Amino acid sequence: MKCPNCGYENRESAHFCHRCGATLTAQSPARPDVSRQRTKPLTRSDQVGARSPRPLPDTRPLPEASVAFAPLPEGTLLNNGRYVVVEIRAINERLNGYLVEDSTPVRLCPSCQAEATDPEERFCSSCGADLSGVEPLHLRYLIQESADGQAFAMEAQLLGMRLEHPGLLLPRGVFAETPYGPPRHYLIEPEFSPPLATTLPVPQPLHQVLEWGVSLAQALDYLHRHQVTLHGGGATPSLLSHIAVERKTARWAHLHTAYVIPPAARSKASKGGVIPSQDVRGLAAALFYLATGQPQYTPHVTLPESVAGLFALALGSPQGFVDAATFAATLETALQEVRRPASVTLVVGRRTDVGQERSLNEDSLLTLDTAPVFRSISTPVGLFIVADGMGGHEAGDVASQLTIRTIAQLAISEALAPAAAGKPLPEAGEWLTAATQAANRTVYEQRRAAGTDMGTTLVMALFIGDTAAIANVGDSRAYLLKQDGIVQISTDHSLVQRLVATGQITPEEAANHPQKNVIYRVIGDKPRTEPDLFEQRLAPGEALLLCSDGLSGMVPDEQIWHIWKTSTAPQDSCDRLVEAANRAGGEDNVTVVIVQVSR
Repeated sequence: MKCPNCGYENRESAHFCHRCGATLTAQSPARPDVSRQRTKPLTRSDQVGARSPRPLPDTRPLPEASVAFAPLPEGTLLNNGRYVVVEIRAINERLNGYLVEDSTPVRLCPSCQAEATDPEERFCSSCGADLSGVEPLHLRYLIQESADGQAFAMEAQLLGMRLEHPGLLLPRGVFAETPYGPPRHYLIEPEFSPPLATTLPVPQPLHQVLEWGVSLAQALDYLHRHQVTLHGGGATPSLLSHIAVERKTARWAHLHTAYVIPPAARSKASKGGVIPSQDVRGLAAALFYLATGQPQYTPHVTLPESVAGLFALALGSPQGFVDAATFAATLETALQEVRRPASVTLVVGRRTDVGQERSLNEDSLLTLDTAPVFRSISTPVGLFIVADGMGGHEAGDVASQLTIRTIAQLAISEALAPAAAGKPLPEAGEWLTAATQAANRTVYEQRRAAGTDMGTTLVMALFIGDTAAIANVGDSRAYLLKQDGIVQISTDHSLVQRLVATGQITPEEAANHPQKNVIYRVIGDKPRTEPDLFEQRLAPGEALLLCSDGLSGMVPDEQIWHIWKTSTAPQDSCDRLVEAANRAGGEDNVTVVIVQVSR
């Protein structure tokens, strides 16, 4: 139909000119009714309640798009009527995006989510699950639209190769049509795609990264055997944007930048494993980043020996891995070693002292652990606590004792006894929070009954193997003692710490501040309190130090580390640290617990 205003030839059913937007005087037959194809909810998440068909909108081009590549109106049929445009999702001069609905109903297998299009099919062809009673759905997809004939050429080539691997996330299909004017090209993708690795916080748990790595390396080997390369070389994790992650599953996605090696060049490309090794190096860089948070490889990170070794070969040596299959096997071996409960021994030292100026020791400590050995493997479970009481005689010492006893009883029944019996253990962070709340209630009730101002700080660590879950309330501290230095894990709930955090004073000024002993969160002060939670995995030779401020307030951190580093054992360290605090003035009770990991 010719526009009376600009002369542009529009399609017969158009109501408005696609070039100038003028109303076309001659009316064409009514647009096709597609509502009959939309009688079911169309997404996997919206399977209850049918949607009413939307009224079809005007077909004038949107102002954001050029007339030559205007987006299609809602209700447009694509791929010979297979898909109905439900919503315009993106408008661009080169690429439009649509949410579409498949007019062909399918039934989703309740077991494996495979699609069954045959209404007579009684059992899933993929897993054999019973399909009786499964209602058919009209699924939705995202479709990208381009006027560039090469925009989806690589996806089309990969789909034409009929690649199938659990580590690949390929598009659903590609097609071309001519709705108006020149041909347009389309890429069909799932409506809900897994997030990319670029969106994940780092570092991720090591065992999870290795699991992903095994799947991705096996899929990479599959691609290489089909002469497909990702060109993933370089020291930076450039392949992260091509890794889709969903819980324990990782797959290669968005493979538009892949390259299928032509037959004439395959012998040269595979000579010496150049292209495969580049892809493996790129995958290794991505995994290293996910496991450590480091964007470039460095050997100076704490990793298990087997994992550190594979990254050193993949990223730290010129030769690297010659192929993805070898890399996958090495990752799998490292994963098994990480999963396998290594034999761990906890060596404990403890000491508490009244100090030089106090007449009463209001501090309390607890070291409680069990080390069941099954099949020559020791996986200890232990609870270690330091509590610094306050409130004077019959107050501070009572509060710290009540806290220790309350938590010890819970630990024996809920953590140590199950560990000795080989039963599942509670989630460490949740258990620490619940134990802290129980101790707080006990002290708070005693405080009200006795009419005192009793309270206590609390720092405790629940060890399961070589990993410590830590909780703290107040200004008693937890430190990590490493071979190359000391790191404070906990954060004081004190006035001076808050002043330091807000930049009002320096850490050096805080050490001598007149209100350095003022703390704003303690056990027993209020009906409810919340602990800060931390998790720390310790390498062999590293130690966790728990202490009251009678140590941290008298002995500098560097001196604490030096004493530990030069001691013969954790108990020797505790004895020497208490002596150092007393030599420095011993202004408060001093309590120290050191838990060192060895294998």
